[in-house]
Amino acid sequence: MIDLYARLQAAITLVEKGGDIARRYFSEREQLTTTYKGLMDFASDADTTVERFVRDEIDTHFPGEAVVGEELGGELCAHAWVVDPIDGTGNFLRGSPLWGVAVAYIADTIPVIGAIRYPALDMTVAAGAGLGFFLNGVQIERKVPFPDVRIAAIGTNPMWATTQSAALEAELKRRRWSVTGYRCATIGMGFAALGHVDGYFEDYTNLWDVAAGMVLCREAGLIVDADYTTRRRGVRIAVGTEPLMRVAGPLWSKLSGECCDGHAYMSKSEANP
Repeated sequence: MIDLYARLQAAITLVEKGGDIARRYFSEREQLTTTYKGLMDFASDADTTVERFVRDEIDTHFPGEAVVGEELGGELCAHAWVVDPIDGTGNFLRGSPLWGVAVAYIADTIPVIGAIRYPALDMTVAAGAGLGFFLNGVQIERKVPFPDVRIAAIGTNPMWATTQSAALEAELKRRRWSVTGYRCATIGMGFAALGHVDGYFEDYTNLWDVAAGMVLCREAGLIVDADYTTRRRGVRIAVGTEPLMRVAGPLWSKLSGECCDGHAYMSKSEANP
């Protein structure tokens, strides 16, 4: 039997130690060597150093377990650790504080542990299936003090057609939702879990970008609509409050060409083992 609490604590430690390493690189980022991976997709020495550290720590404490990471790869299986050493590398390189270090654990193909460290914001958010949602080690409930201020976040990446993301943004604005973007899925989903925005949408992203955030949002009480097991390429993710998903859902389904309910649609109760 998997000890989820022990893995949650391990994930928190991993992102906080990894975040310390990333923060040191962030303060000296002008000296970093970068690698161009694709259109608007970069990696740096910081990314690979953080991922190697996290992998070594996992191998020490959970020897032999599978690890999949953005920079060093790996084969995804039913039970695995998923690592994004620095999500939002573009923001990181330009000096924005909106980037994060993310670690998730997947059991039976479902993310059940997630932790994200925002080093430049001095903030750690974490959650485990059935264990609740934590901010800097303290369990919290999602609160929205001004619910009439309606904000949705939309992600972006080169694989997602601009026409589709623009159509979603236009529809949300037509329905009186403000729209923002962070160029970082871990920020968008973490901020949704915290109540800073009402939800987050992105298509053709990667599992390491969103696995930890899926757990956070689910444990915070948001609807999580994710397709990552049936698609040939890319992860499709939508998280949000019921009012937001009710407004965005029809168009989101139309853009995908298929019904959201047919995917890995998870509520908090459904995902708890």
